Amino acid sequence: MKWEQKVNQVLAVHGAKRMNGNKASERTQTLTRAVIYASMRRWHALGYKIEDPHNLKDRHIDLLVRDWWFTQKKKFKTIQNDLSRLRCFCKMMGKPCLVKKVHDYLHDVDPKFLIVHSAATKPKSWDAAGLDMLSIFEKVDARDRQLGLMLRIELAFGLRREEVLKCDVHAQDYGRYFAIYPGQGKGGRERDIPSMTDAQRQILDYVKSKAKMNCPLGWEFTKGGKVATLEQNLTRYDNLMAALGFTKNGYGVTGHGLRAQFAENHALINGIIPPSMGGARGQMDREELKSRLQKISEALGHHRISVMNAYFCSFGKQSSLDAADLYLKNIDAGLAVLAGQELPLVNDEWREDCIHIRNTLEQLYVEATLPQVQELWRIYCLRNGVKWMKPELEIGIAIQSSALTLTKTALKSNEKAA
Repeated sequence: MKWEQKVNQVLAVHGAKRMNGNKASERTQTLTRAVIYASMRRWHALGYKIEDPHNLKDRHIDLLVRDWWFTQKKKFKTIQNDLSRLRCFCKMMGKPCLVKKVHDYLHDVDPKFLIVHSAATKPKSWDAAGLDMLSIFEKVDARDRQLGLMLRIELAFGLRREEVLKCDVHAQDYGRYFAIYPGQGKGGRERDIPSMTDAQRQILDYVKSKAKMNCPLGWEFTKGGKVATLEQNLTRYDNLMAALGFTKNGYGVTGHGLRAQFAENHALINGIIPPSMGGARGQMDREELKSRLQKISEALGHHRISVMNAYFCSFGKQSSLDAADLYLKNIDAGLAVLAGQELPLVNDEWREDCIHIRNTLEQLYVEATLPQVQELWRIYCLRNGVKWMKPELEIGIAIQSSALTLTKTALKSNEKAA
């Protein structure tokens, strides 16, 4: 088709760079091409036989956006994203002012429908969905070992889908941090992810023992034996995840939920209990909270702390500090749940760690038996993807998070029973 050649010519000259001058990733280029192709086909279907994109006028953009909303019923966020790619393409053609803001085209739509709610309204993590990470890893390994390795890294370091497919665990392990190289992260951004827990090191060492040297974690070849492209690997990843039930209609989770779980885990070792786990804004001074959230945001590859709401819900508008004994009440509530259970004896290999944890809790005026300590710490370890990890950072926060999980689970069980 003539219009395809014209589109490809524009993208060949300008498509490899973003508007800010940085290199555009393969994924970005592919998505931009897909949006432009779909738009051209839609204009043709609506009776506008545009053969040269340079002939696009304001009326064409207006028609398309209104068709997206009123006829195709696209989500507002999707329209925003597609319009952004269309705007970039028009700038490539030397028409920087052709595409306006989405509200200019949907002026007769109630503004309350044209809002993107970025804050999560419920937990997205796999732990919140009641999934046992060790059992999940075993299940995935049996289906596809390579995917099992990728999911472990997603949990341990919060990598995005494309990042983990490109990831070379041997090269990117710098001991005290895990590096995301330029061109791997979203927008081509690089970042360093602190590797500070025993669980992260256990997972990374395990994956390195199974992964090839100097090779990304993504599948090297297609099922047909040809060298796999990034797009083919993205599709294979999505298909496998769906087949294993990791969808909103399946287990109620997606691969991105592992990134949310990393955000929660990283919050805990930074002394924060996130809202998705029962934490409130008042757990520390506002400026201190902002400082710690900034560290978590940067580990995820962001620069704004407001984006954290999308990972573990919003802290709300509480302005006063929590009561000093709130942590004690939370832990006591969890211990009350355990009091009615027959707990296993303390594992000899874990006894020294359990004693260390109990001693730490005693300094916080918390009294717990060693079996109770073992159970609370085991719950914390499982959400980190390991059977057991050394107690090192923010032990009190970790125990409190497990206690909150126990209390929440018990409450749900009681509601179902009623």
